[in-house]
Amino acid sequence: MSKRTLRGLTILMLLQAVAMTVVWAQEPAAPAPAPAAAPDVAAAPAPAAKKMTLWNLIVVGGWAMWPLGACSLAMVGLAVLNFRQINRKRMLPEAIIAQLRVAAKEQNLETMVNLAASTSTLFTNGLMAGLRKFNTEDPMGCKPNVESAIAEAVGREESQASFWINFLSLVTAMSPMWGLIGTVSGMIGAFQKIGSGGMGKPELLAANIGEALITTAAGLIIAIPSMFFYFLFRNLLNRIIQQAELTYSLLLDDLTGSTFIVEEAPPA
Repeated sequence: MSKRTLRGLTILMLLQAVAMTVVWAQEPAAPAPAPAAAPDVAAAPAPAAKKMTLWNLIVVGGWAMWPLGACSLAMVGLAVLNFRQINRKRMLPEAIIAQLRVAAKEQNLETMVNLAASTSTLFTNGLMAGLRKFNTEDPMGCKPNVESAIAEAVGREESQASFWINFLSLVTAMSPMWGLIGTVSGMIGAFQKIGSGGMGKPELLAANIGEALITTAAGLIIAIPSMFFYFLFRNLLNRIIQQAELTYSLLLDDLTGSTFIVEEAPPA
C-alpha cells in the first residue's frame, strides 16, 4: 500500500470518527431555570446536566446498534483489504512487464511464457491464457484467438478482484436499512408509552425517540464512507484493466511483428 493511499484511508477514518463523535456525543441541553422561589424559602440547587458518553448513546440506540456496529467493522475491514489488493503495483508488476516487452521485441515466446508463469497477477494470468493460443507458424493469423483468450482471462480476474468490492455495496445498502429498523422500533416503543398514559410526559418518551434518531444517524454515518470506498475501488480496478489492455496490445504487436513505425515527414 502506498503512503498516499494509507494517508487517504487514515484521514477518511478520522473524519468518520469525528462525525460519529459529533452525532453521538451531544450533551443534552441545560434544564430551564426554575421559577423564582419566595424569599423565605431556600432555592433548591439545580441538578447537574448528565454528560452522555458514547457507550450511553449506544445503549440508548438499542438492539439495532449491534448489527450497525458489525456493518461498521465490516466496512473498515473491507476498505483495508481492498486497498491491499486493488493497486497497480500488485496487479501490473512493472519489472515483469519490462522484461516481457524486451522478450516480445525479440519474439522470444519461451521467455515470455516463463516470465508469465513466474508470478500470479491479473496481468500475467491474462497474458498466460493468451500465449497458450499463440501459433509460432502463423503469428498474425492466431492474433484474434490470442486476444480473445486474454479478454476471457481478464474478465475472470476482474470478477475475482470485484468479489470483495461488491461487499462494500452490500454494507452501503444494509446500514441505512438497519438504521431504519431501529427508527421504527423506537417509534413503536414511543407510541406504546403514549397509549399507556405517557402523553404529556416527554421524559417517558425520550429513550425511544433517542433510539429512533441515533440508529438513523449511525446507519448514514456507516453508509456514506462505504459508498465512497465502493466507487473508489471500482474506478481503480477499471483504470488498472484499461492499462493492462493497452500493454497487452503493445506486447502482441511486438510479438507478431505487426508494430508500425510512423516516420515524421521531412520539413518542406
